[in-house]
Amino acid sequence: MHPQIPLPFKPQDEFNFNNFIATGNELIIQSLNTIESEFFIYIWGERSTGKTHLLQALCQQQTQQGKTACYLPLKDLHTLSAQLLDGMDGIDTICIDDIQLIANKSDWEESLFNLFNQIKQGGKHLVISSTQSPQQLGIQLNDLKSRLNSGLALNLVPLDDESTVRVLQSRALKLGLELNQDTANFMVTRLPRDLATLWVMLEKLDKACMVEQRKLTIPFLKNTLQL
Repeated sequence: MHPQIPLPFKPQDEFNFNNFIATGNELIIQSLNTIESEFFIYIWGERSTGKTHLLQALCQQQTQQGKTACYLPLKDLHTLSAQLLDGMDGIDTICIDDIQLIANKSDWEESLFNLFNQIKQGGKHLVISSTQSPQQLGIQLNDLKSRLNSGLALNLVPLDDESTVRVLQSRALKLGLELNQDTANFMVTRLPRDLATLWVMLEKLDKACMVEQRKLTIPFLKNTLQL
C-alpha cells in the first residue's frame, strides 16, 4: 500500500469515469483505464469538452486503487513559482491540466521538462491536457517540445447533440431539477454548446425555479434567460 499524499487540489467527487459520457471518445477512456501500459498521455480538445473531468476521474481512480495521484490545474497555478513541481516525481500519477498556459514561460517549461524526465526514469505516469495539440502548443524549449510530442496524443472531440442532452439531464437531476427532453433539446439548440456555459445557465434556471416555485418549461426558460 502506497502512502497517501495530500492533493494540492482535491478532485470533485462528481468527476468520475462512471458519469462521463464518452460518445466518440471511447479510446481515451480505455487508455486512461489502462494507464499502467502508458508512461505519458497527452489529451487535447476544445474548451469545456471534459478534459478536467477526465483528469480528476483518473486521480480518484488511482487513489481508490491505493496509489498516489496529484491533480494540478495550471489555471490556478501558472502565476506561481514553477518550483512547486519540484519533488513530485515520487507520485504514481501526475495530471496537469491546461498546459497551454505555461507556453513561453521559461521557468515553467524547464521545471516541466525536468519533471517529465524524472517521472519517466522512475516508472511513474504523466497525463497532460491542453486546448491545443502538441504540435500547436507553442512551447519554446525544444527538449520539452520533443518530450510532449513523444507520448500517446488523444484528441477529445465535442459531444453530439444527443449526448449533450443526456449530460444536461444528468446534471439537472443532481440539482433536483426536472429537465424533460423537449426543454433539454431547446437548450442545446439555442444556447452556446460548451458545457461550462450550459452548467451556468442550468444553475440559473434551477434557482429561478425554486424562487418562483415553477417547473422548468420552454416558455419559463425563454423568459428567465431572455431568449
